[in-house]
Amino acid sequence: MGYIEKIEGSLKAGAECKCKKILNVEFKLSENDLTKDVYQSVGSFNNRNGGHIILGVVDQTKEIRGVNPQKTDKMLKDFTTSVNNANKINPPLYLTPQIFDINGKTVIYIWVPEGTQLRRLNGRIWDRTHEGDIDITDNAELVYKMYARKQSTYFVNKVYPKLGLDFLDFDVIQRA
Repeated sequence: MGYIEKIEGSLKAGAECKCKKILNVEFKLSENDLTKDVYQSVGSFNNRNGGHIILGVVDQTKEIRGVNPQKTDKMLKDFTTSVNNANKINPPLYLTPQIFDINGKTVIYIWVPEGTQLRRLNGRIWDRTHEGDIDITDNAELVYKMYARKQSTYFVNKVYPKLGLDFLDFDVIQRA
């Protein structure tokens, strides 16, 4: 399935869904400029299970309005600069937004993968729930759970205290 089909499928699912939000898809109008909530969604998706951001679509109705084609270059540059700036998103993210034409309208599609580590946006920690993007920075329990989830998801970060040196295959280590 290509990107256009994914976007159209997300639009259809969003239009048919009776809920306010789809957990892994976020629609943003952003016709002429990026709003700060685009970056909140990037942080939330990366801190949770990943997701899709589609710019140029009305969130409530899923109507494709499109982004201003004369503004797309600036929007892409601003986005790429921001997500690669450790003062904005830390650690920086390397994402590649893509421009598509759907029904004569320009949309920008951004795939945000699930991150291997916790990311902060302007020093704040964002998470994704059925209600959308939420700032959990001041909620110690939710921050702890996020760290625990990330540690258990990516086994390279997990400590196995009961495994001793006899568990290691030194021949494999030598070949590496």
